[in-house]
Amino acid sequence: MFKLQTCAALTALACSGLALADGVPQFAGDPVIVTASRVPQRVSSLPANVTVITAEDIANSTATTVQDVLSNYAGVHVFNSSGSSSGAMVDLRGFGITGSSNTLILIDGVRQNTNDLIAPNLGAVTLASIDHIEIVRGVGSVAYGGGATGGVINIITKSGKASGLNGNVTLTGGSYDLRQLDASLHAANQYVAFDGYVQSLKTDNYRQNNAERDDNAGASVTLKHDGGNIKLFAKTASQGLRLPGSLRADPAQGLNPLSTNPTATTLPNDYTSTDTTSGGVSVTQDIGSGTLYADFSRRSKDAQSSYSGSLSQRNLTENTSAVRYVLPIDIHEVTFGTDWLNSTMNVQYPSSPGYGSNAQQKRQGFFLDSQWKLWNGATLSMGGRQQLVNDQVSAEVGGANLSIIQTNLHAWSLGLKQTLGRGWSGYVRVGQSFRLGNADEVTATNGQPLMPQQSRDKEVGMEWVGDAAKIKTALFRNDLTNEIVYLPFVVGPSGYPGVNINLPQTRHQGVELEGSIKLNSAFTVNGNLTWTQATFQSGFGLTGKTLPMVPKLMANAGMGWQINDANKLAVNAQYVSNQIYDNDQQNLFPNKLPAYTVLNTKYSYRYDKRFSGAISVNNLLDKRYASYGGVDIYSGSPTATYLYPANGRNFQAAVTYEF
Repeated sequence: MFKLQTCAALTALACSGLALADGVPQFAGDPVIVTASRVPQRVSSLPANVTVITAEDIANSTATTVQDVLSNYAGVHVFNSSGSSSGAMVDLRGFGITGSSNTLILIDGVRQNTNDLIAPNLGAVTLASIDHIEIVRGVGSVAYGGGATGGVINIITKSGKASGLNGNVTLTGGSYDLRQLDASLHAANQYVAFDGYVQSLKTDNYRQNNAERDDNAGASVTLKHDGGNIKLFAKTASQGLRLPGSLRADPAQGLNPLSTNPTATTLPNDYTSTDTTSGGVSVTQDIGSGTLYADFSRRSKDAQSSYSGSLSQRNLTENTSAVRYVLPIDIHEVTFGTDWLNSTMNVQYPSSPGYGSNAQQKRQGFFLDSQWKLWNGATLSMGGRQQLVNDQVSAEVGGANLSIIQTNLHAWSLGLKQTLGRGWSGYVRVGQSFRLGNADEVTATNGQPLMPQQSRDKEVGMEWVGDAAKIKTALFRNDLTNEIVYLPFVVGPSGYPGVNINLPQTRHQGVELEGSIKLNSAFTVNGNLTWTQATFQSGFGLTGKTLPMVPKLMANAGMGWQINDANKLAVNAQYVSNQIYDNDQQNLFPNKLPAYTVLNTKYSYRYDKRFSGAISVNNLLDKRYASYGGVDIYSGSPTATYLYPANGRNFQAAVTYEF
């Protein structure tokens, strides 16, 4: 299944873990997460590679944004083309440029991915507001439906948690004229809890014409009663972002913008502005011998963008809901559920009359998930979903172009988790997942409707957990049919090249390793290594070629030093190997997007119970690199690329008052 060298490395790792395990007690803890099945489950019973990032882990890291946090863990690739750190794309398990369409991101269980190609904006989630983050790789299609082949990331906030009155205010300043205010308030007793936050950010960002403004606010009220609670929430977000465009690089012509002028802009007039509002209610209620969970939410997004003088306007409205009932059966557990999605997106181009699209997508799913205790330490997980799809797309390009997709899709998962004693456990899992084209993809095709993407998934993993150390590994393979990708060399109905299309067969496979050890009361060391291979298996003359924007190797190494009760230091080094450039699906280009290593550090100081501060230095060695780039197919040069330079060395200083 995997290369011999990889298997040898895993064997060596397992042997080292066995040596550590000698004389060490069993599991130091067994966290409960809600992501895998949309209901609370213990991690020790889940046949999946699960990472739970606690608030303490975040505080002890070098991260300054949610995307920074995620990029420090195995299997997570983060890259950026906008210059805004809150809009960076998150890709789980090697899907490249379509990573955000194959990775489902939630906040408190509410879907953040909208029905377009724009990556979720996580800027409104301050690190101080996070209780924990759940990364569940490769699992989620049964519980959530399409778009979770890579996995699910659920950001759980502290709202509605503890009783009492508390809050915090944080002022942050730094490079690129960064000015940021974050404030939150929590007030609760045994019957009701109120949580609110406001955030305002202004920065010029690294490059010219990349100024950004973010204003966010939200509030929730949680009503507590015997056997359950009701939570009402509302959020608003407004972002204005200037877009500097890409920089052309061409060795044949001596163009190397990363070394000569990485902050330049090629599009001084481009911009985008986005206003989003959302609200909803979630309910938890004990009924009979089980528990009912229900969520209802509505979101609208209005965006206007100008690219090279072409103005576009889009309006997106989404209504989502989910109901599930968890029924214990002795020591076993069965979950029944259903969910709905009703989405409408309208896109207009005022500068190009006659061009536009309207996409209406309706989805209803029915799912069943279950856990069965077979024998001592063994848990069998089984689940299935049926998804009803009714999509209607009307695209006007000089005339009406209507496509309708009405179909039933299926997802299923079967896995076994076994504890092996002395802190060891292992699992195996097989399943089927799917995704459907989003509104942007289905309106830019070769004239044929996009078929649903389907994946057959296989995974095996091992884990050892002790009092002061832990280590785990996972091997996965996803064999896809009809994977939805963009091919720049296929000509569309307009006569211009570049369409979204289905590929006959592709394969995504890899190995994920993670480990950490607490050397003593002051020092903690952690690290991870990810090997990923994504290849075309057939079709369009691409057999054996590598998918763009999927690094074969990624690695992180971090150190935390609790100097004393008031002072601590964190250091993290991140390595990302070279990648096939975007638009080079044929692998014809002579070069690759260069590998890079970035060093980040953060020093934190607590003056007393109320006042604390932190100084972060990112890209400490001032590495000149780009996390995203593509082949410039329109330049006429066989060696030209376009690059989006990443930030140079930058710092942030923050002061926090807590009450």
